Amino acid sequence: MSTNVNEPGRRTEEDNNLGIPREIDTGISFLKIALGLAQHRRIVVGITGVFVALGLLNAFLSPSLYTATARMVREVASGNIPRGLSGRANLSGLGINLRDQPVGITPETYPDILRSREVLLAVAKSPFYIKELDTTMNLIEYYSLPPGSVEGLLQGLMKVTIGLPTTIVGLFKNNSPEKDVVSGSGERAYSAAEEEMIAHLLADQLSIYVDDISGVMSLSITTKDPQLSALVTSSFIDHLTKRVQDIYTDSSEDKMSYFRNRFDEAAAELEQAEKILARFIDRNWNPQTAQIQIELEGLRRQVTFKTELYSDLQTQLTRIDLELKRNQPVITILQAPFPPMRPSAPKRKRIVILSLLLGSLAGIVAVVIRIAFEKQMGNDESRAEWLEIKKIVSQGPPMRWMRRFRIIKSDAK
Repeated sequence: MSTNVNEPGRRTEEDNNLGIPREIDTGISFLKIALGLAQHRRIVVGITGVFVALGLLNAFLSPSLYTATARMVREVASGNIPRGLSGRANLSGLGINLRDQPVGITPETYPDILRSREVLLAVAKSPFYIKELDTTMNLIEYYSLPPGSVEGLLQGLMKVTIGLPTTIVGLFKNNSPEKDVVSGSGERAYSAAEEEMIAHLLADQLSIYVDDISGVMSLSITTKDPQLSALVTSSFIDHLTKRVQDIYTDSSEDKMSYFRNRFDEAAAELEQAEKILARFIDRNWNPQTAQIQIELEGLRRQVTFKTELYSDLQTQLTRIDLELKRNQPVITILQAPFPPMRPSAPKRKRIVILSLLLGSLAGIVAVVIRIAFEKQMGNDESRAEWLEIKKIVSQGPPMRWMRRFRIIKSDAK
């Protein structure tokens, strides 16, 4: 009596006609994978070596980047108007409510203002001292300079590898250089494409973090020059402050213009009421009848009411003007930006370790695929299918072109 012991990764199935057990392969066992890795270790080592070499090139040829950080507190006034004002204007039917007027700017809007096109372009057009060039220029001119030899080499490799589709698409676009346009003041006027490019570039270099608990906002800028990083960060703070004040001033002017219009209307109504009263007295300088006296008292009440309304609006207008000036938003700098001593990128150790892990994983996957392919080719039906695939591929246009090229090359020799 014989015992049928199944091998790992196999199972048996009874034949319907003869009843003889038949082995059926269910997959690749762990031991086969380990054996394949030992036999094809050169493939794993080779692929890992390629990944590590690319990682080393990226780590040591990439330029060092420096990040400058500033921390600030955003303070915005509540916008409440003093409650010691007379309520006569609110009850006069004019619809004037002077209390709890919103200022229109909250601390939550500051990151959006920083990323706005107005602030980005204002920073881009500001002059900065570039230490490596020993000159002063704005960021649009600085980032439009041709790259160095190492950086140009990396960019070229990127264009023919990862960025190859973009490079091919760019060949069919009209990339003719635009002529420089000079404004009336003698300054160069930049095109919309240049402004859009520098706005996106600065937005990528800008990092904003807001602590929801303390309300402290951190602003960081990353460039290749530590001094330039600190200068650009300071410029962002200056233009943020200016932009916030401009927005607040525009909003305040809108509010003030409304109250000035109401005040002018009250002054005109008071003047008109006084003229009507004066003409009535001139015509009836010695009123004798009761009707004339009642009309006179009514006109005098109108003048008195409009005088009080005019006085209240004048007082409120003065106080609103002072309150709006006092409640201007303020940005308090907790930590001024300074040139960093150490680069923030690239993380060379992290890049090398990640390349090693990815290369090892890619090598193992390649060996497993090869083992599975070799196992699949052990079947006659699979070999026939593979030969059919090779035949179809060899009859395709690329293979025909390659054969023609070889024939032309051999004839030339």
